[in-house]
Amino acid sequence: MALLFAACGLAPTATPPDASPGLSQPGAVPATPGATPPPINVTEVKYGLLSVRTAPGVRCNAYLQIAGGYYGDAPPGTLPEQIAGADGLVSWTYPTPRIPSGTGSYTAKCENSTASETKAGAFTIPTDPMVAASLTVRVTTDAPPHETFNPEPSLVPLRDTSLATITATLESEWKSATRGLGSLQVVDASADITMFVIAARGTSVHRTSLSDDSQDILIYVVDERGRQRSVENTVAVALHELGHIWCCHGPDATDGGHWAAQLPSPGLYGVDKYGIMNEPVECTQFSTFLSCPNRFSDREMAALGFTDFPPPAPDPCIQQGLALRSQIASGRTTLADLDAQIRAIEAQYPGGAPPAVYNTYLSLIAQYNALNELTNERIRQLNGLPCDSS
Repeated sequence: MALLFAACGLAPTATPPDASPGLSQPGAVPATPGATPPPINVTEVKYGLLSVRTAPGVRCNAYLQIAGGYYGDAPPGTLPEQIAGADGLVSWTYPTPRIPSGTGSYTAKCENSTASETKAGAFTIPTDPMVAASLTVRVTTDAPPHETFNPEPSLVPLRDTSLATITATLESEWKSATRGLGSLQVVDASADITMFVIAARGTSVHRTSLSDDSQDILIYVVDERGRQRSVENTVAVALHELGHIWCCHGPDATDGGHWAAQLPSPGLYGVDKYGIMNEPVECTQFSTFLSCPNRFSDREMAALGFTDFPPPAPDPCIQQGLALRSQIASGRTTLADLDAQIRAIEAQYPGGAPPAVYNTYLSLIAQYNALNELTNERIRQLNGLPCDSS
């Protein structure tokens, strides 16, 4: 897992349109004597939107110069050609992935059959932190930037299945993991963070660039030791890497961004008892069902920015397991008491007990056998549950 820092993201902010002099572009229609260039006025510009007004029927193109981050997605550099309608308005919207703050520039070019006109300007790209209560994620099989790996064609089916499962379940898993306080939306573009699912072996990681704070997440379907991940484990790893956007730092954390010591969290059991942000992410196999950590602990909820949060929601399977454990413990206490009474009679009457005592002796044995059978049945039920209530 990678060393992580506090995450900062970016959100679009409108700035006044820039009506700077036109810039020439390749392919511009040369002006001819007496030709009149079409009018072009920039009406609105911000990160994600560019609008101009020109003459009806005029063809317009636009070009962007925006410095993307070292990691993650980048916005487009060219916007598609459009023909102005009767009102002369041409408007482009384009993807706005979270990138480092700064300044972007645009050039809009409109042309008629005889001449062309351009207008250029700039707009600001501000910084806005990512929040666990409202997060957008793009999940893709695109090749991640600045990552060297050896693709394995045999892993493509697992990659595609993992992608489909993450896309289908990540929103609900995030909500459950954050006790109903977190909201996550899987989007096709303009995400807070991009998650790359890779058909290769490697270390899944949340990456942060020290130079510009850009971020992304890499999910390898086979780990660095060659162990193939199940789809369920891949979803758990995705939750873990998302948690790294905010967690874990301070004296209780390691340099790798994980907890230095596993601490049980109230209300969590089994694989979840220590939370999600431990290394490694471990799962438990229950027959054909794989259980992986998918609930944030109290200290992880605080690291994610939640200052007031409820206890974990009761899990029906865990509740059943806890009830069985209580019944088993009570049964074992009673069995120990019955056994002590039976042995006391045997020790007191080694040559045979009087009829009344002997009847009591037989009654104690019958009680012991019945309770022992019931306790063993409860143990079988507990072992058969698809959850760990320890």
